[in-house]
Amino acid sequence: MQIQTTPFRKVSAATAAEICGRLELSPEAKALLSPELSPQAFLAQLAKDRRFSDAVRFLAFSLPPREGVWWACVTARGSGPSAAETDCLERVTAWAYAPDEAKRRACMEAAERLKFEGAAAYAGLSAFWSGGSMAPEGMPEAPPDPSLYAIGVGASVLLAVAAGEPKSADRRFEEAIERGIDIANGGNGKLAAELRREAS
Repeated sequence: MQIQTTPFRKVSAATAAEICGRLELSPEAKALLSPELSPQAFLAQLAKDRRFSDAVRFLAFSLPPREGVWWACVTARGSGPSAAETDCLERVTAWAYAPDEAKRRACMEAAERLKFEGAAAYAGLSAFWSGGSMAPEGMPEAPPDPSLYAIGVGASVLLAVAAGEPKSADRRFEEAIERGIDIANGGNGKLAAELRREAS
């Protein structure tokens, strides 16, 4: 898979090391990191070495909250969601388009109904963990750890990939990363093949 060499529009970090300081990577992925590597160059190296799980987690920590949550949402939609999962993803979509406190808490409620299991539930959790307070309404504020939303995004994308046939896992990983890169560049997360179908 081809990954661009120019900076991602939505990623503010100048180096991959800035991002990697906030997440756990495998020893094999850490061995690929050098101080001067840009985020896009490190992601390209992870993809080239087929360190797909590391690539997903790295991209999740690279993206701002709304973009990361949107990536989780569009990737989860491709894993054949149930009616309850679709409801959760619709709530996440509403939050991503126009974030507010009521929509953020609605995402948590939908994730809870899913027993916090699966890609859609973690997309909902990632929206809830993006800011605000984790305490019930009316209680003293308890802000989430700043890395929680990215952990939720990564978990959601990995669960969406894992939901399919093992034989096609590499292709699904590549598609998920392609969606994330499109979002990192200000796009909507659609695959090139999907855009071609829409245009025809």
